Amino acid sequence: MGKWNLLLDELCNRAGFVDTASLAARFCELSNSGGQRDFDTAVRNLNNWRSGRHVPRLRSLRVLEQLLGVDEDPALAARWHALYRQAREAEEDDESAAAGATSARPSGEAQTAGARWRGWLDLRTATSGALLFCLGMGTGAFLASDWRPWGGLPADAPLVSYTPEFNIAVGESRIIHAERGDCGKLPRDWPDVAGALPVSQTGTFSDGGLARRNSKFCNGETPARAIVFSATQAGVEEFLIQGDFFRVTVAEAGAATQ
Repeated sequence: MGKWNLLLDELCNRAGFVDTASLAARFCELSNSGGQRDFDTAVRNLNNWRSGRHVPRLRSLRVLEQLLGVDEDPALAARWHALYRQAREAEEDDESAAAGATSARPSGEAQTAGARWRGWLDLRTATSGALLFCLGMGTGAFLASDWRPWGGLPADAPLVSYTPEFNIAVGESRIIHAERGDCGKLPRDWPDVAGALPVSQTGTFSDGGLARRNSKFCNGETPARAIVFSATQAGVEEFLIQGDFFRVTVAEAGAATQ
């Protein structure tokens, strides 16, 4: 068994978690999270992990190890961690490659799009009535769905990467995470995102607007909603956002941070 997700799936089956729902319920119990939103997030994450679409962060990995009793078998634990490191490195490489490909893509695509557009203009047999009909049908389909083109994002939409640990001072704010939408679709509205966020003792969360995230499953960037953390009280805190682990160190106002 040469892939971490295959090992995870096998261990889940051995433990009797054939369906993801029962596994998600136990995962929420061990991670001290409750509510329907937490459960839905756990189901989505577990499906992604078992299928190999994504790799869990360290905090979620520890919950899985406890849930599946990985540490009870030293040989299994060694293989588990070795395969996880390989999977994590592969995902990071894919995300870096996707970011590079995205930055290099516009000129080539612009040339291709221009050539196609000129070719389309040469099709003079298309009548204006047929064109208007097609445009009307396309607009109706667009409005009836939640799909939006990449161009629907602001030109300055930030590209958010995962940073599990960060320092910040009281009074400061920064984007710490972004919830991805489905491939090619806008993310959820802020009230829906906010309802699934944890309660913080050192700060508050607010809407950072539309952003971008690199997605291995989507083979590149996908729209996301940025989550801003504003520090209000000095201290050290750990919390989970969508199964991703964060550790924040909040210093007093005026203190140097990194």
